[in-house]
Amino acid sequence: MKRFGKHCMIFIVLMFILGITGCTLIEVIPEKDRQRVVAEVYGEKILKGEFLDAYNQQKAFYGITEEIEKDSQYKDTIKEIKKDVLDQLITRRVLQKRAKQAGFTVNEEYIQEARKELEEQLKSYAEALKQRAQSKGKESQQEKDYLQKARNEWRQQLSDAGLTEEEYIRRRAENIMLEKFTEKMLEDVEVTEQDIQQYYNEQLNKQKEDPSLVETAPVQLYRPAGWVRVKQILISLSSEERDEYYNLIQQGKQDEAKKYLEEKLKAIEPRAREVYDKAKAGESFEALIEAYSDDKSTANKEEGYVIYKGSGMFAEEVEKAALKLNEGEISEPVSSPLGYHIIKLYEKLPEKVFSLEEKKEEIKEVVLNDKRNEKWNALLEEWKKEAKIKKYESRL
Repeated sequence: MKRFGKHCMIFIVLMFILGITGCTLIEVIPEKDRQRVVAEVYGEKILKGEFLDAYNQQKAFYGITEEIEKDSQYKDTIKEIKKDVLDQLITRRVLQKRAKQAGFTVNEEYIQEARKELEEQLKSYAEALKQRAQSKGKESQQEKDYLQKARNEWRQQLSDAGLTEEEYIRRRAENIMLEKFTEKMLEDVEVTEQDIQQYYNEQLNKQKEDPSLVETAPVQLYRPAGWVRVKQILISLSSEERDEYYNLIQQGKQDEAKKYLEEKLKAIEPRAREVYDKAKAGESFEALIEAYSDDKSTANKEEGYVIYKGSGMFAEEVEKAALKLNEGEISEPVSSPLGYHIIKLYEKLPEKVFSLEEKKEEIKEVVLNDKRNEKWNALLEEWKKEAKIKKYESRL
């Protein structure tokens, strides 16, 4: 008690006034704290150390700093995140137990599958890094250089999360094992023709009654009138310029942001006008997308974007300009905080009710997932009851 000096005495006086006796300032010993039990599953203990390791990984993922943790406005959010982490640990223990009872354990096959999966992901990210560098006009490097850069970034992420490579591989292998176990538990779930027909009838009626549901529906069964298909040539501002504009907006400096945006747009307007003139002169819009557009997404290069009033696909001013076009018509450059958009309207889509046959496979997949989720949630609830779970959230 001596080490707290007069501060602890003040605390004692305060507690006495509040009707609480004793000095409750306790020195927390990190290693001892990690040994505290925060939950019990099947009579087995989950220690705070395991919880803290998982929680710190979540913190790294969400970018939660010590300052955020201490900020009172985030108190409830942090509390909920901690509860979620504990629930995830509990669920994982339940699944590990049930999987083991069913004969599923981590073996060399799962470990090798995890390694192979990781290498494929790193190669994919390396290719993305290469394309990004080329789009900025930087000199191409050897393939292995991009792969090494991808590996280095991944290792840094692991380090930030407090994991070693072997720990990651082991955990991923266990996840793969649990996925196989889940598939085994749900392999008997089936979808009948009646299920498909019932889903089609119910969802079609809902979408026709309220077309706003169409946009977020798992399966689009109805298309209202007024939808169009377009492609764009985007002459964009740099990422730094866009970030600066949005930073000014967030700071409440709307006038300054507007002036800044106008200045930056003026600098790229000649290029946008040049591309627009080429399009109006009859040059292939697809070729111009390939040569000039900063939007080289698969959607833009292939089918294009389906938009309608309020779709939110583009900035409001761009969407409004696009919807005024006739089929085959090209808009003049339209500005937005992204840059200049040159839009071509390819097709005005008529109102349509999709037939059951057109959507049968999509419906089957959605209904199957719904039924599998329903069964899985029921199994989890049953298993958790059997696990006799105890949680000590006050110790988190």
